[in-house]
Order: sequence, then C-alpha cells, then structure tokens
Amino acid sequence: MDSLREPAPTVVTFEEAGEASLANSIYGDNLYDGTYIPYVHKASGMTFGYAYSSFEYGGYVYSSWNGIALSQWNDRATMGYTNQCSVFYHNSTTGNGGHMGSSTFAVVYLGTNAVISFEDPEKEVEIVSMYVNNSTYTALSMKNGDLFAKSFSYTDQDWFKLNITGISKDGVETGTVAVYLADFRTPTAEGIRTLWKKVDLTTLGNVHSLTFSLQSSDTGAYGMNTPSYFCLDNITFKDSSQ
Repeated sequence: MDSLREPAPTVVTFEEAGEASLANSIYGDNLYDGTYIPYVHKASGMTFGYAYSSFEYGGYVYSSWNGIALSQWNDRATMGYTNQCSVFYHNSTTGNGGHMGSSTFAVVYLGTNAVISFEDPEKEVEIVSMYVNNSTYTALSMKNGDLFAKSFSYTDQDWFKLNITGISKDGVETGTVAVYLADFRTPTAEGIRTLWKKVDLTTLGNVHSLTFSLQSSDTGAYGMNTPSYFCLDNITFKDSSQ
C-alpha cells in the first residue's frame, strides 16, 4: 500500500540560502566578479543555472552574467539595469518582495544558463507549480519606456509573455506553459503584473529540467526590446522516486 501512496510535495522557497548565493545589491555587483555561488536546493539536488564571463578590451575589463540568481531586493522606484535584481512587489505587512511576504526569491536574466535542473542526471519529477512576477527593471521599462524599449499601452495592444518548457532526462521537450507578465491586448486585460501569480505546470508531466523564453510585442530587427528578466518563487514538485 505504501508504494501507491502519493509523494508528499516539496516546496523550494529559497529562504535557507546563504549570503554567498544572494545578490549583494540591487545591481548585483557580485554577479559580475565571480564571487556569487549558484544556489542548490540541498534536500533535492535542484540546481539553478548561473554563469558570468569577463574579457579585457582597450585596457578595460568587461563582465556579464546570465541565469538565475537569488535576491532579497524590491526597490520599485529605481529605473534601469542598475536595478536588475529587484522584484516589482512589496508586501505591506513584511516589507519584503517574495511570495507571501517572504524575503527571498529568484531573478532570472535569460541566457543559455537560465535553467532549473537536478544534479542527478537521471532524476525526473512532476513540477506542480511555481510563482512568477515582473522584475522592477522590466516593469518600469514597460510602464515608462526607456532608451531601447517603448511604453506599453492598450492602444497598441502590447504584451509580454513568459514560456516555461519541460525537458525530460533524455533531452526531449515535454510541453510548454505560457503566462503573460504584461497584457494590454484588450481593454479589460490586467496590464503590467505587479503581484505574484501561480502557474500550474502539471501538464508538463515528469521533467528533469525547465527552460524559459520570453516574447514581447515590442520586438525589433535585433530581437526583443523589453528587458529579458522575470522573477520566480516557491517551486512545488513531487518526486515519485522518494
């Protein structure tokens, strides 16, 4: 009978993350110098991809990063990439930015390393859900426009969409779930998301990893103009192997 029992869900909240796995400013200076340590959920071996690179040119050193970094920042006023590590949410009770007023969440900057996976290459689980929201950098860009991106409007029927794709241990896509982080397509659409939204991922089935992509109505010859960031929190999954 025990073998037929439904596995208890695991919720990855990020709250136990150490200081070395947290962005150390709204800009995330430690994301650019090699001192940031990518977060691993020790109990399950769930990993959150991150990488940085640097090169020297003309006597200057240039650094960049991509992937998933943990943060506790929720500055909703500062515009631009210098505030790339804030979520566009403030809990009135706790003052924090995470789901349900928690302290810690993840900010995702899209790139090849923005992958959630497992240390065990054979491990597959049913990821039930996660919560998503906008970063401040992206939200204020859509609200006000900036040097590269337009201000979103109902007149232009703008939109900003996140796609979450499941990948099996054999590298096969199991499906994709889409959620709008900004929606101006109809007069009654919500506009720019400012609250954490629960996303049902059960249709993806058992997966080894999750990948992400973003699409925007504000896209030009060189790709999407909207900043390629979003935030996530509280990943719930069931592991039938336990």
